[in-house]
Amino acid sequence: MPNETHPQKGKTPLGKRDQTKLQNRLQILDSAKTLFAEKGFEGTNVRDIINESGLSPGTFYNYFQSKEEIFEVLTTDIINEVRAEIRRSTKDVKMDEKEIRTALQKFFQVFIGDTRLMKFLSRNQSYLRELRSSGRFDAILVDLEEALENGIKNGMLPQLPVKIVAIAVFGAVFEIIATMVVTPNFAVGKAIDTLSQLLFVNTGK
Repeated sequence: MPNETHPQKGKTPLGKRDQTKLQNRLQILDSAKTLFAEKGFEGTNVRDIINESGLSPGTFYNYFQSKEEIFEVLTTDIINEVRAEIRRSTKDVKMDEKEIRTALQKFFQVFIGDTRLMKFLSRNQSYLRELRSSGRFDAILVDLEEALENGIKNGMLPQLPVKIVAIAVFGAVFEIIATMVVTPNFAVGKAIDTLSQLLFVNTGK
């Protein structure tokens, strides 16, 4: 999917120089993501990223000025991926309990299949929470609110305080992902069942 760290499909092929520039940028971002996942943002410095990438300091600073700038790009990329997955998971979903459970399973599978992403999210929770406080994840909440509102409109969900429920679901998903990283054999299926059941607790469906 299009994002900050990958070229968009359907565009004019890049020349050799532009390909090199793009490859260098992706190499830096990939190296930083690995280090942030293994050591955390606080435990990683620019020198670590340069060494991991195999590029020279001069090349690095042609693209980024700090690890904070890189973290911002990576976070934007993750937000875009999460939003895209929410849209895919909820597209044409009737919002009954069974289909919501299936949508949640598809959503979590994205993280289950990407150990590095899960570690990145878990290792950097304090910084991600700061971003949440500053409104960086508001777009995700808007997507969740829209999905919930659709469920209410088609009669599959009760009248819910949509904003509060969206925040609760977002928080629950964040904590489940963090727990999945540190808890071997965590019962993801049970967590998914609980989340879906909570939405229907007053419906009798």
